[in-house]
Amino acid sequence: MNILLVSNGFPPSGQWGTEFYTYQLATGLAARGHQVTVFCPDRLGEAPRYTVERSTRYQISLVQVHNGGDPKKSFRDSYRNEGIEGIFDKLLEETQPDVVHFIHMLWGLSVQLPELAKRRGLRTIATLTDYGLLCHRGQRLDAAINRCEEKSPAKCAKCIREPGPWDGNPLSRTLKRVAGFGLSQAAAVGLDLGLVVLEADLVSREASIQDAMGFVDAWVAPTRALARPFLEAGLDSANLSILPYALDEAPYRAAADRTGSQGVRFGFLGQFLPHKGLHVLFDAVRILRDQLSDPGERWEVIIYGNKVGGRNGRYMRSIWTDDLAERVIIEGPFEPLRAPEVLAGLDAAILPSLWDENAPLTILQARAAGVPILASDVPGVREVIEEGRGARLFPPGDSEALAQAMKSVIRERPPCDPDRSPPPVTLVAHLDAVQSLYGGMAVCSYEPRTHAQQEPKSSSPVAGRAGANTLTRPDAAL
Repeated sequence: MNILLVSNGFPPSGQWGTEFYTYQLATGLAARGHQVTVFCPDRLGEAPRYTVERSTRYQISLVQVHNGGDPKKSFRDSYRNEGIEGIFDKLLEETQPDVVHFIHMLWGLSVQLPELAKRRGLRTIATLTDYGLLCHRGQRLDAAINRCEEKSPAKCAKCIREPGPWDGNPLSRTLKRVAGFGLSQAAAVGLDLGLVVLEADLVSREASIQDAMGFVDAWVAPTRALARPFLEAGLDSANLSILPYALDEAPYRAAADRTGSQGVRFGFLGQFLPHKGLHVLFDAVRILRDQLSDPGERWEVIIYGNKVGGRNGRYMRSIWTDDLAERVIIEGPFEPLRAPEVLAGLDAAILPSLWDENAPLTILQARAAGVPILASDVPGVREVIEEGRGARLFPPGDSEALAQAMKSVIRERPPCDPDRSPPPVTLVAHLDAVQSLYGGMAVCSYEPRTHAQQEPKSSSPVAGRAGANTLTRPDAAL
């Protein structure tokens, strides 16, 4: 089968969960004899816009189109881009795929791409990785990182205009707020200068996305938590599969464990973005530092990640204080395939996310490596790990609770034997399910095994098979 994957990046330049999942899917399908091409944007702006680069990575044919961020670009460009659409249509003509699998279609791409594939009679699959198709911010959190479950074009436009707590000092935020309000009012009486997002912009966005969703044959969500808002928004449950992400666990199990002679090492692996909760971790570090004042207590937090530009570029600068340098080491990003090595050097992985999450790859990687997990008790995490089996969950945003969980790890050294419980779904079973979707088989939903069940001899996702990954309708479990 000739398969075209569309994503937001690809390792090693694409660092995080969605990109790593794209790598696992591409290489897994290629190992089964399929022809796989990956199409993705390059957002760094290191070449003129719409420059196309072709290369081979990990034996996968990669087509990248440069489409860097630019504050002068319109709001519409975040979801519709005719330049990208033209390049994609030519790629379809060139590669003649049998199926197109969209793992991303916003921010550097275009929601029009599924329609272009359907015009050529191709089967289209889409994986939901966040709430981006429902919320421009992507996580259904407002500017202040508060949960937002109700939306309207007017409310969403105001949310996008609203400066967040980390968007400068109080005076500058007030000035931005006043300016945004003034420009929106001017537009309401016909003086639209195109400088702020308006209600009409959100109406157009929603209409374009609703139209685009009709050109997708089958949808995949990694958790029921992520699927639920889409079903509530009208996505047909008959076209939706619930299938957690999966990865090749062999490198994680083979990586050498730490000797334990050093102090305790906690690790954060992720982007420096507010919804990832890095400020919650920093507050926990301050709390723990004050509680464990004995200089003999050896512990540190290693931050693996990268800064981002735009308004979120101010986030890291605003939450960092020099006193954190006593306990926090910022290592920056690492080549994604080094994840087994990086995790093997940790005593615990921390995921302090504030949004619902999407079966995060960091959690699945840490579990595969047998590294204890300290994570926010959010739906997407709770669906893929079991508290007490190598994991401690704490209320999202609760720095005190995170500090106490970290203290428990320090006090319990040497750590107990690593948890090697079965994954939510094996990579073999995941690829089987994806291939069934590619072939147009009935759309079903993954039902997770209990930890007491044994791994089936066959990973084929057949409904009703004892001990196997059984399949149910997604709406029956929501």
